[in-house]
Amino acid sequence: MTHIGHSGKVMIMKIFLSILILILNFQSWTKADDIRDFEIEGITIGDSLLEHFDESEIKSSYKKASFYKNNTFAVIFVTNKSKKYDRVQITLKPDDDKHEVFAIEGIIDFDKKIDECKKKKLSIIEDINHLFTDHERLDDDSTYTADQTNNSFSYNTYFFLNTGGFISVSCTEMGKEVRKSRGWSDELAIAVTSEEMENFLRGDPF
Repeated sequence: MTHIGHSGKVMIMKIFLSILILILNFQSWTKADDIRDFEIEGITIGDSLLEHFDESEIKSSYKKASFYKNNTFAVIFVTNKSKKYDRVQITLKPDDDKHEVFAIEGIIDFDKKIDECKKKKLSIIEDINHLFTDHERLDDDSTYTADQTNNSFSYNTYFFLNTGGFISVSCTEMGKEVRKSRGWSDELAIAVTSEEMENFLRGDPF
Protein backbone atom coordinates (compact mmCIF):
# COMPACT_ATOMS: atom_id res chain seq x y z
CA MET A 1 0.00 0.00 0.00
CA THR A 2 1.37 3.41 -0.96
CA HIS A 3 2.06 5.64 2.04
CA ILE A 4 0.92 9.24 1.72
CA GLY A 5 2.99 11.58 3.88
CA HIS A 6 1.75 14.62 5.76
CA SER A 7 2.53 17.00 2.91
CA GLY A 8 0.67 14.75 0.51
CA LYS A 9 -2.39 14.71 2.75
CA VAL A 10 -2.34 18.49 3.05
CA MET A 11 -2.11 18.81 -0.71
CA ILE A 12 -5.08 16.48 -1.19
CA MET A 13 -7.19 18.47 1.26
CA LYS A 14 -6.38 21.69 -0.60
CA ILE A 15 -7.71 20.63 -3.97
CA PHE A 16 -10.10 23.27 -5.27
CA LEU A 17 -13.49 22.29 -6.67
CA SER A 18 -15.10 24.70 -9.09
CA ILE A 19 -18.75 24.91 -10.03
CA LEU A 20 -18.17 25.40 -13.73
CA ILE A 21 -21.73 24.95 -14.92
CA LEU A 22 -22.55 28.50 -13.83
CA ILE A 23 -19.13 29.79 -14.79
CA LEU A 24 -18.88 31.02 -11.22
CA ASN A 25 -15.71 31.52 -9.28
CA PHE A 26 -17.23 29.85 -6.23
CA GLN A 27 -14.67 27.49 -4.74
CA SER A 28 -14.33 25.27 -1.69
CA TRP A 29 -11.92 22.83 -0.12
CA THR A 30 -12.70 19.16 -0.59
CA LYS A 31 -15.25 18.12 2.05
CA ALA A 32 -15.02 21.55 3.64
CA ASP A 33 -17.07 22.13 6.77
CA ASP A 34 -16.13 25.71 7.69
CA ILE A 35 -17.65 28.81 6.10
CA ARG A 36 -14.15 30.28 5.77
CA ASP A 37 -13.27 27.51 3.32
CA PHE A 38 -15.58 29.02 0.70
CA GLU A 39 -14.55 31.92 -1.47
CA ILE A 40 -15.94 34.09 -4.22
CA GLU A 41 -13.47 35.95 -6.42
CA GLY A 42 -10.69 34.90 -4.07
CA ILE A 43 -12.35 36.58 -1.08
CA THR A 44 -13.58 34.61 1.92
CA ILE A 45 -15.23 35.22 5.28
CA GLY A 46 -12.85 36.73 7.82
CA ASP A 47 -10.52 38.23 5.21
CA SER A 48 -9.44 41.82 5.55
CA LEU A 49 -10.67 43.53 2.40
CA LEU A 50 -7.33 45.34 2.45
CA GLU A 51 -5.83 42.07 1.22
CA HIS A 52 -7.73 42.57 -2.04
CA PHE A 53 -8.31 46.31 -2.49
CA ASP A 54 -6.61 49.57 -1.64
CA GLU A 55 -8.05 51.43 1.33
CA SER A 56 -8.92 54.35 -0.94
CA GLU A 57 -11.04 52.03 -3.11
CA ILE A 58 -12.85 50.67 -0.05
CA LYS A 59 -13.57 54.12 1.37
CA SER A 60 -14.80 55.30 -2.02
CA SER A 61 -17.23 52.34 -2.15
CA TYR A 62 -18.86 53.55 1.08
CA LYS A 63 -20.23 56.57 -0.78
CA LYS A 64 -22.92 54.33 -2.27
CA ALA A 65 -23.20 51.83 0.57
CA SER A 66 -26.42 50.41 1.99
CA PHE A 67 -26.62 50.22 5.77
CA TYR A 68 -28.39 47.87 8.15
CA LYS A 69 -30.08 49.05 11.34
CA ASN A 70 -27.96 51.40 13.48
CA ASN A 71 -25.23 51.20 10.83
CA THR A 72 -24.11 47.91 12.36
CA PHE A 73 -23.15 46.55 8.94
CA ALA A 74 -22.68 48.14 5.53
CA VAL A 75 -22.99 46.56 2.10
CA ILE A 76 -20.66 47.93 -0.55
CA PHE A 77 -20.08 47.13 -4.20
CA VAL A 78 -16.39 46.63 -4.93
CA THR A 79 -14.55 47.18 -8.18
CA ASN A 80 -15.48 44.20 -10.28
CA LYS A 81 -12.41 42.69 -11.93
CA SER A 82 -14.24 39.48 -12.81
CA LYS A 83 -15.75 38.45 -16.11
CA LYS A 84 -17.89 35.90 -14.30
CA TYR A 85 -20.02 38.31 -12.26
CA ASP A 86 -21.79 41.49 -13.17
CA ARG A 87 -21.46 42.76 -9.60
CA VAL A 88 -19.71 41.76 -6.39
CA GLN A 89 -20.83 43.10 -3.03
CA ILE A 90 -19.24 42.82 0.40
CA THR A 91 -20.69 43.23 3.90
CA LEU A 92 -18.44 45.00 6.42
CA LYS A 93 -18.66 46.87 9.71
CA PRO A 94 -18.37 50.62 8.96
CA ASP A 95 -16.22 51.38 12.01
CA ASP A 96 -13.77 48.49 11.44
CA ASP A 97 -10.37 49.77 10.31
CA LYS A 98 -9.41 46.24 9.24
CA HIS A 99 -12.45 46.02 6.94
CA GLU A 100 -13.17 42.39 7.87
CA VAL A 101 -15.48 40.54 5.47
CA PHE A 102 -18.72 39.23 7.03
CA ALA A 103 -20.48 38.33 3.76
CA ILE A 104 -19.68 38.27 0.08
CA GLU A 105 -22.08 37.96 -2.84
CA GLY A 106 -21.56 37.48 -6.56
CA ILE A 107 -24.40 38.58 -8.85
CA ILE A 108 -25.18 37.74 -12.47
CA ASP A 109 -27.90 39.57 -14.40
CA PHE A 110 -30.70 37.51 -15.95
CA ASP A 111 -33.00 40.36 -16.88
CA LYS A 112 -36.36 39.05 -18.11
CA LYS A 113 -34.84 35.56 -18.18
CA ILE A 114 -36.09 34.31 -14.85
CA ASP A 115 -36.74 30.77 -16.14
CA GLU A 116 -33.15 30.53 -17.36
CA CYS A 117 -31.99 31.86 -14.01
CA LYS A 118 -33.92 29.17 -12.15
CA LYS A 119 -32.38 26.45 -14.33
CA LYS A 120 -28.90 27.71 -13.48
CA LYS A 121 -29.87 27.86 -9.82
CA LEU A 122 -30.93 24.20 -9.86
CA SER A 123 -27.59 23.22 -11.36
CA ILE A 124 -25.55 24.88 -8.66
CA ILE A 125 -27.81 23.52 -5.91
CA GLU A 126 -27.24 20.00 -7.23
CA ASP A 127 -23.48 20.51 -7.12
CA ILE A 128 -23.56 21.88 -3.58
CA ASN A 129 -25.65 18.92 -2.42
CA HIS A 130 -23.08 16.52 -3.87
CA LEU A 131 -20.05 18.37 -2.58
CA PHE A 132 -21.06 19.29 0.96
CA THR A 133 -22.90 17.12 3.45
CA ASP A 134 -22.43 18.98 6.74
CA HIS A 135 -25.38 21.31 6.29
CA GLU A 136 -29.12 21.73 6.55
CA ARG A 137 -30.98 22.88 3.45
CA LEU A 138 -33.90 25.29 3.39
CA ASP A 139 -35.91 26.31 0.31
CA ASP A 140 -37.77 29.55 0.89
CA ASP A 141 -39.54 31.31 -1.98
CA SER A 142 -40.82 34.67 -0.81
CA THR A 143 -41.19 38.37 -1.60
CA TYR A 144 -37.89 40.21 -1.96
CA THR A 145 -37.40 42.10 1.29
CA ALA A 146 -35.34 44.90 -0.28
CA ASP A 147 -38.38 45.90 -2.37
CA GLN A 148 -40.76 47.76 -0.07
CA THR A 149 -43.56 47.50 -2.62
CA ASN A 150 -43.54 43.71 -2.13
CA ASN A 151 -43.85 43.25 -5.88
CA SER A 152 -40.50 41.52 -6.37
CA PHE A 153 -40.09 37.81 -5.70
CA SER A 154 -37.10 35.65 -4.74
CA TYR A 155 -36.58 31.91 -5.20
CA ASN A 156 -34.10 31.12 -2.43
CA THR A 157 -32.16 28.07 -1.29
CA TYR A 158 -30.04 28.19 1.86
CA PHE A 159 -27.37 25.78 3.06
CA PHE A 160 -26.81 26.30 6.79
CA LEU A 161 -23.48 24.82 7.83
CA ASN A 162 -23.45 22.98 11.13
CA THR A 163 -20.24 24.84 12.00
CA GLY A 164 -21.94 28.22 11.52
CA GLY A 165 -22.76 30.54 8.66
CA PHE A 166 -24.61 29.77 5.44
CA ILE A 167 -24.44 29.72 1.66
CA SER A 168 -27.39 30.99 -0.35
CA VAL A 169 -28.38 30.72 -3.99
CA SER A 170 -31.21 32.95 -5.19
CA CYS A 171 -33.04 34.02 -8.32
CA THR A 172 -34.92 37.29 -7.93
CA GLU A 173 -37.62 38.56 -10.27
CA MET A 174 -37.91 42.32 -9.86
CA GLY A 175 -41.21 44.18 -9.78
CA LYS A 176 -41.99 46.96 -12.24
CA GLU A 177 -41.77 49.69 -9.60
CA VAL A 178 -38.15 49.03 -8.63
CA ARG A 179 -37.25 48.42 -12.24
CA LYS A 180 -38.40 51.94 -13.03
CA SER A 181 -37.33 53.79 -9.88
CA ARG A 182 -34.05 52.00 -9.08
CA GLY A 183 -33.04 50.32 -12.32
CA TRP A 184 -33.04 46.84 -10.78
CA SER A 185 -33.17 43.75 -13.01
CA ASP A 186 -33.75 40.03 -12.55
CA GLU A 187 -30.63 38.37 -11.15
CA LEU A 188 -28.95 35.27 -9.81
CA ALA A 189 -26.95 35.69 -6.62
CA ILE A 190 -24.70 33.34 -4.71
CA ALA A 191 -23.62 34.49 -1.27
CA VAL A 192 -21.47 33.31 1.62
CA THR A 193 -22.42 34.67 5.05
CA SER A 194 -20.63 34.44 8.40
CA GLU A 195 -22.18 33.09 11.57
CA GLU A 196 -22.09 36.54 13.18
CA MET A 197 -23.90 38.07 10.24
CA GLU A 198 -26.38 35.18 10.22
CA ASN A 199 -27.24 35.81 13.89
CA PHE A 200 -27.66 39.51 13.16
CA LEU A 201 -30.04 38.80 10.26
CA ARG A 202 -32.14 36.52 12.47
CA GLY A 203 -32.84 39.46 14.77
CA ASP A 204 -34.17 42.86 13.70
CA PRO A 205 -31.67 44.00 11.05
CA PHE A 206 -33.71 46.70 9.29
